[in-house]
Amino acid sequence: MRIRELRPADAPACDAIVASLPAWFANEEGIRECAELVRTTPGLVAEDGGTVRGFLTRARRFPRTEEITWIAVEASRRGTGVGTALLAALEEDLRRNGVRILLVKTLSDREDPGPEYAATRAFYLARDFEPALELDIWGPENPCQVLIKPL
Repeated sequence: MRIRELRPADAPACDAIVASLPAWFANEEGIRECAELVRTTPGLVAEDGGTVRGFLTRARRFPRTEEITWIAVEASRRGTGVGTALLAALEEDLRRNGVRILLVKTLSDREDPGPEYAATRAFYLARDFEPALELDIWGPENPCQVLIKPL
């Protein structure tokens, strides 16, 4: 597995990964946003044998704060360490560049969005992220949970 910088040419592979995860990516607006970000913002991809198996996009929110804006791993590769490798590479780069806080937003369990998002939150919690707050930025029926990790 090789982790490298996301390139605009990776966008079709990232779109295919999103399409392989309908339980997580069912919102058309979110799918369009993700498609735009993989084409226009920094990120990383996990490549195996020349095939993109996972990706993340990122945004610097403040000089020492970075956000993972999207992360996805091909359905057949979930649970094999691809997401962990992407996260580890990102954290190493951020620490090297003076970033001290990493954050991510996901669906809260307040409205029970299903086992998929329970697995998403478990992924972050197992990697030392902590819930920080809940927001209704996606509407009260889709509460957002912000998780943070000190670097």
